[in-house]
Amino acid sequence: MDQHHDHDDHLDKRRLDRMLFFTDAVFAIVLTLLVLELKPPVGATAAERAAALEALIGPMFAFVLSFAIVAIFWVAHLATTQRLLRFDWPVTIVNLIFLLPMCLVPFVSAWMGSALSGPEPWAAYDLVMIACSVGNAILVFIQSRGGGRLMAGGMTTRERFYRLGRAISPGLSFAVGLVGALEGYVRYSQFCWVLIPVFLTVFQLFLKPRPAPEPA
Repeated sequence: MDQHHDHDDHLDKRRLDRMLFFTDAVFAIVLTLLVLELKPPVGATAAERAAALEALIGPMFAFVLSFAIVAIFWVAHLATTQRLLRFDWPVTIVNLIFLLPMCLVPFVSAWMGSALSGPEPWAAYDLVMIACSVGNAILVFIQSRGGGRLMAGGMTTRERFYRLGRAISPGLSFAVGLVGALEGYVRYSQFCWVLIPVFLTVFQLFLKPRPAPEPA
């Protein structure tokens, strides 16, 4: 009986490790694809090289922004799954759904970088980031079901809402950017990412679980 139980635990750990390794690999590929849109400036004269460098402003902005946002999502995914103890098919399926819009980031990043002032590419960029954020929030919701029975230490209702708030913070920020793009304020809305720490701070102030008081 013990051997059978140990065998099941081993298989369970292998499945969990494969899911997490696969996710990390997808993130690594997405980050690598982002840089492929950056082409070295070429030109026979100084003026041509200067023009080529100026043309890099949009792609470079898109690359830096996308790299930072994808890194934020990777850190959020790490925080979400680091306490996961057991493999779970619903969590795995939702994790794949979360990765779907993540794989679109290089596409919308390249589109946005090639037309920095265009409302359509920026709106598409916002939508993909919102989808990534919603996917991460659903992952938190599914993983923490049943009082966090899949997680080390479990999870209280207050912590669950706190984790959901943190997961949706990038989505709320880019929703502001999407509204700005639709209203014609593309240049201003492209800095909506500065709202991410604001939303994180708000959720931390109002939802973060307080440590239990030490017994006297």
